[in-house]
Amino acid sequence: MRDVLTAYPALVRSTALVAATYRGRMLLSAVTSFFPLLTMAVWLTVVAEGGPPAGWSTGDFLSYYAAATLLWNLTGDGVVWRWDADMRSGDLSVRLLRPVHPFHQYATADLGHRLAFLSVLSPALLLAALLVPGLDYPVGPVQLVAVAAAFVLAYAVSLLMASTFALIGFWSTQTSNAWLLWWGLGSFASGWVAPLALMPDWLRTAGLVLPFRTAMGFPVELLMGRLDARQTAYGFAVGLGWLAAFALLYRVLWRHGVRRYQAVAG
Repeated sequence: MRDVLTAYPALVRSTALVAATYRGRMLLSAVTSFFPLLTMAVWLTVVAEGGPPAGWSTGDFLSYYAAATLLWNLTGDGVVWRWDADMRSGDLSVRLLRPVHPFHQYATADLGHRLAFLSVLSPALLLAALLVPGLDYPVGPVQLVAVAAAFVLAYAVSLLMASTFALIGFWSTQTSNAWLLWWGLGSFASGWVAPLALMPDWLRTAGLVLPFRTAMGFPVELLMGRLDARQTAYGFAVGLGWLAAFALLYRVLWRHGVRRYQAVAG
C-alpha cells in the first residue's frame, strides 16, 4: 500500500497532463458539465409561475444547482466505461501485468482527468458565486472543513461504487446498461433531479440510507447550511458505511471475477 500511495501523485499528474493536452475535448466537457443548470432552469420556471416551495427561494435553487454542477463533475462513473472497454478489447491484460493494481490505474486516470477539468470549471463557479447575488453559502471555517470532507467522501463513494459495478463485466457484457439503470434510478434519490427535501416522504426516507445522496445531495445541503450537527454526523456515517460496503464487495467480486477473465482481442 505504501508503494501504491507513492505512485499516486505521479500517475495523477501524468493523466492530468494528458487531459490538458486535449483542449478541444476539455472545452466540450466544460459545455456539457453545466447540464445540471438545465434542471435549475426548470425549477426556476416552476417558482416563477407557482411560487417557491416552502422553505425554498429562487436564491436557494441557484445555490443548490451551482454546487450540484461541481458535484456532477466529481462523480467517478467514468471508470465504468474504461473498465468495460478494456475488458472487451483485451487491454485489461496489459494492466494486469503492471505493478499497480488495475483499480488504482483507473482511479488515478479518473482523478487526474477530474482535477484538470475542475481547474477550468472551479474558477468559473467561484466567479459566479461572487457576482450572482442569489448565490449564498452561509458556512464558516469549521463548516468548510466538513464540506471539504463531504466532497472527498462523495468522490470516493462514487468511484468505488462505479468500480464495483464495472466488475460485472467479468460475467456479463451488459455492464454499462446495468450501471445506467442503477444510476438512473439513483438520480431521484441523490438530489440530482430535485432536492430530496422536495421529494415524496417515501423517496426522501430511502434517499437518506442509499449511497446516492452521499455523492450529490449531502455535500450540497451541507454547503448550503441546511444540516445541523446530528444530520451532518448521520450523513457521514451513511457515506462511510457505504464506502466500506463497496470496498468489501469489490474485493469479493475481483477475487472471483479475475479468474474468469480471458482476453480475446485480435
